[in-house]
Amino acid sequence: MRCRNRGIKLLALALIASFFLLPIASHAQEKKSLRIVFVSLSWNNQLPFRIAMAKGFFRDQGLAVEPIFVRGGPIALAALISGNVDFASIGGAQAAIRSRARGLDVYIIASQSNYTNYTLLGSKEAKNVEELRGKIIGVTGAGAFSDFAIRIYLKRNNLDPDRDVVLRAIGVTALRAIALEKGLIAAAPFSAEDAVRLLDKGYPLIVNLNEALRIPQSVFVARGEFMEKHPETTKRFLKAAILGMQVAKNDKKEAIKTGYAAGLKGEPDIVNRSYDLFSPGYPPDLSVAFDGIQIMLDEDIRNGVVEKKFTLDRVINDRILKQAQQELRKEGRLGQ
Repeated sequence: MRCRNRGIKLLALALIASFFLLPIASHAQEKKSLRIVFVSLSWNNQLPFRIAMAKGFFRDQGLAVEPIFVRGGPIALAALISGNVDFASIGGAQAAIRSRARGLDVYIIASQSNYTNYTLLGSKEAKNVEELRGKIIGVTGAGAFSDFAIRIYLKRNNLDPDRDVVLRAIGVTALRAIALEKGLIAAAPFSAEDAVRLLDKGYPLIVNLNEALRIPQSVFVARGEFMEKHPETTKRFLKAAILGMQVAKNDKKEAIKTGYAAGLKGEPDIVNRSYDLFSPGYPPDLSVAFDGIQIMLDEDIRNGVVEKKFTLDRVINDRILKQAQQELRKEGRLGQ
């Protein structure tokens, strides 16, 4: 009888011990090696992440990261959804919105740029937005992000993009530059680095959308399943990314120096001047501009791409981001 009672006590103790060990087992599931896919190798897109790598911010969080470059958001999202990568940096929130609307397990978890990463340059005969009336504006393609962004900007400046101007699909940056130089178009959007080169040729800056159009163009996305299974990993990843952004946003000299040391290329004068164009769009703590993404969602709903009942809380999950921000504030590494 005593042996039986002793056996029952040992079993009970084992069950209690296993209960208290559950958090440890859960923590053991956290990942230490991460793969992050990017769709752009531009300074604007790469700088905060490269800084975080070069300064050991990921290492300090117990993480080893492997950046991977692919061409195009659809390929990046496919890699994410398949589980081949853990996080993805994509251009524009529309891809995430539409993926969620189709039932895919994709969430926006942070923002790398809360403004549109374009500068709108005019021809030598079109120096401001009003002088674009009745003229042709070149965009990448119909329905592309550049087309969407220019439409929003024109509407805010009392120009109807379907009546007051002609939006023409020209193609990639090089083709838009040629079209502008040959006088085939009156204006076109360009990245900061390309804009600097054209500014040197005398083409006027109509507007820097990195300051004027609060619509996120670069966001981090992740699978809901991954965040649920690896919340601590996600938080540590975001903490390191925030610290990289802090340097990129607040210390131009150190940011550019670190960018070069981390392998980014470019002519010093071009990089220095383009930084002044793109850095205003950086969110210092990776916070997501809900208002800007709402504009994108409204446009998709208006065009019938997404159902009317779709809401932002179905695509944005910044719960872990807020935890990362809070911890960094407690550590004195992030301002209020």
